[in-house]
Amino acid sequence: MTEGVKKGTKITEDEAKKLDRAQMGVAISGTADVEGQDPYVGRVQCPWCDNIGRAILDTDYYKWFACGSCGRAFRA
Repeated sequence: MTEGVKKGTKITEDEAKKLDRAQMGVAISGTADVEGQDPYVGRVQCPWCDNIGRAILDTDYYKWFACGSCGRAFRA
């Protein structure tokens, strides 16, 4: 199930407070199939709760993410 999933790295709450929220994506939880719709969408795994979500993985858009399940910050 985790094949092709990009594992995130943890960002502490203090560090997240200093990051630009305009550069934050959200890893959406759920099972919707989005493959083929957007070349930048991929699956990411939250390092805090191990939830796997979908996110835009183009660093021109987002530098970090918030988990759609636990809400904690991470990079992917």
